[in-house]
Amino acid sequence: MRNQGARGARLTPVDDDARPRPVSDHLEARRYDPLFEEQMLKAQFRRERSSAYWFAASTWGICGLIIGSCFGAYMMYVASVATLPMAQDALARGAAMQAARESVDSRAPLMDDRPVNPAQSQ
Repeated sequence: MRNQGARGARLTPVDDDARPRPVSDHLEARRYDPLFEEQMLKAQFRRERSSAYWFAASTWGICGLIIGSCFGAYMMYVASVATLPMAQDALARGAAMQAARESVDSRAPLMDDRPVNPAQSQ
């Protein structure tokens, strides 16, 4: 929808172009084409180098994660094997202490501290 006072766009055919094109445009374009191609090539190299860096970083990262988890599992195994005798010894000591406590508690006392007659204690 157009406004009443709006001016319409003026379209001119391509053949009626009033501006003459200079011949030197083609020469300058030929001079800039290698520069443009060189820039495009450098950009392509940067993209490929960047993807290669990402690939190497992700590869080393994944390999490091796998190696680290294997090493960590091995170290946990070594630590558990090293602490196993100490844990068994502690459990044996605890069981021996509990058995000694139960044997003392189960036998009759040697001395009776309770007075037989309450009048004798006064």
